[in-house]
Amino acid sequence: MAEILSAKAGKLSIGDAFMIAGAKTFSEKFLANYIGNASVFSGSIKLVGAVMLNKMVGGKVGDILGTAMAVDGTEDIVNSLLSGGLFPTVGGNSQSSATVM
Repeated sequence: MAEILSAKAGKLSIGDAFMIAGAKTFSEKFLANYIGNASVFSGSIKLVGAVMLNKMVGGKVGDILGTAMAVDGTEDIVNSLLSGGLFPTVGGNSQSSATVM
């Protein structure tokens, strides 16, 4: 098991990826109550928080937390743009503008 967790996928280990995913899941659920989720607004706040967390905490822990928050923030922005912003039909959450008679 330790061999799998230490295996590299790019510059990150699989163990790092698990820690990032865990931190992302926790922060997403926690922050949704305060700043929302899947909007450009929530994504922007999370991106600023990611940079601040990385600088304030530093080291490997700062990298993990900052990456988790950055991934969550960018995911919010991309989901928001795809579901109703730039490409309303890609996300599947909005209806077609065509009128059926």
